[in-house]
Amino acid sequence: MTLTSERTGKIAMLALQRKMERDGIRLIPKEIKREIVNESKNLGIQTFELAEFAKIVIKEAFEKTMAELDSIIKNG
Repeated sequence: MTLTSERTGKIAMLALQRKMERDGIRLIPKEIKREIVNESKNLGIQTFELAEFAKIVIKEAFEKTMAELDSIIKNG
């Protein structure tokens, strides 16, 4: 069975999210900007596309972290 582009993207997102959960995320704006600019050149994609993707990934990681913290607060 051949994977569709959509399914490949979903698998890539899950793998990236798992890696971020294990390794953590550094939220230093200047570093993030530099990494996005450099990596977009390396990947041959537009900087704004990688920035938009980073926003999605970081937001999901943040929301998951907030849910965990809420759970701790609710359960004392």
